[in-house]
Amino acid sequence: MNRRTIAILIFIVGILILSVVGVLYVLQQDSGDTQQTTAGDAETPPSGAETPPEDIGLPPGVEPGEPMPEMVEVVVSLQTVPRGWQLTEAELTTDLRLATEVGTNVIKDVKDAVGLYARTDIFQGETLTFDSLVTDPTILGANEYGPSSLIPPGFVAAAVPVDRLSGVAYGLKAGDNVDIMLSFLFYQIDEEFQTYLQNAAVFFLEDVIQAVETEDTQALATQEVVIIAPYGRFEELPTGDLAHVAPSETQRPVLVSMILQNAKVIQVGEWVPPEGIEGPTPTPEPVEGDVTPTALPPQPTGTPFPKVLLVALSPQQQLFLKYAVESGADIDFALRGVQDGQLYSVQNVDINYLLQQFNIEIPPNFNYSVDAVIREVELTPTPVGQSSGNGEDS
Repeated sequence: MNRRTIAILIFIVGILILSVVGVLYVLQQDSGDTQQTTAGDAETPPSGAETPPEDIGLPPGVEPGEPMPEMVEVVVSLQTVPRGWQLTEAELTTDLRLATEVGTNVIKDVKDAVGLYARTDIFQGETLTFDSLVTDPTILGANEYGPSSLIPPGFVAAAVPVDRLSGVAYGLKAGDNVDIMLSFLFYQIDEEFQTYLQNAAVFFLEDVIQAVETEDTQALATQEVVIIAPYGRFEELPTGDLAHVAPSETQRPVLVSMILQNAKVIQVGEWVPPEGIEGPTPTPEPVEGDVTPTALPPQPTGTPFPKVLLVALSPQQQLFLKYAVESGADIDFALRGVQDGQLYSVQNVDINYLLQQFNIEIPPNFNYSVDAVIREVELTPTPVGQSSGNGEDS
């Protein structure tokens, strides 16, 4: 064979190979389109509902490949909160629930739950309902759990006495924030006896009278007891005489006032539990001959003034308040503004505070003083019916 014949054979073989490759490629493409169409028809249900992708969580009861049921967004709790807790956006989020399982009582918008108070303990992941929250914490405290639902976390509440002056003229209400002002009286005491100074002293003076000793008589002695209360002290006068100096009045205590800030009023007055639900009272059937008395209208009764106040403080401050009550300290309450939760720097007040704060200078001792002029006038009584010297009737 010559070269021309060999080239023609190679060309023919190449055309055959390309034809076979083209036929195989076309067949492969047709097979892929058929499989894709079949898969697409299988993914689309006859009803037109979408099936959930395999990479997302399926609701309970829904298997992969089944139609996705209708879902509704609901509000759930991100963490466990105790009853009485005021909800914020930090504790709330949303999640999907089956529409068939979501009732009309379920909260679906976070804004509807922010600012409300938990009626009971709410656990992490729990779906919130309108029945589980209340708008007013006093309703929660009065009707279900008592004052404990109103106590902030980290606080404890205790009762203290209150009256018209200490209780801001009875202007305190549950939920108010107050400052508690306390005044203590400090006394000097004897370190050994632990009693108020000044001490008292008792002197025993003996006077022995010599007598003629006989068989029936002996030396006679008398004893005199002198009590000095308060004892005071003995001083030597410029004349050289010894004098006893005693206080002219009882001990004057040192008054010191201090403050406990931002306490919360939990309750004003005594706690009254809610009355139980009773059924209707049956109406007795009238008997012939009986006269039914006319019922008197209910008489109005006045609300008694509260004598006790329940306030919430930190445990340490509450213990200090207990000490103040049992020590007989004078306690008053100062009402704070609604939005005022700040803690201020406050100094204790005593006589040194007055002298330094108002720049009061202690006056020196003088040898003379100025008093009001006092004149003694002798008045002559005028009989009734007679005119006095100035022309007026007495």
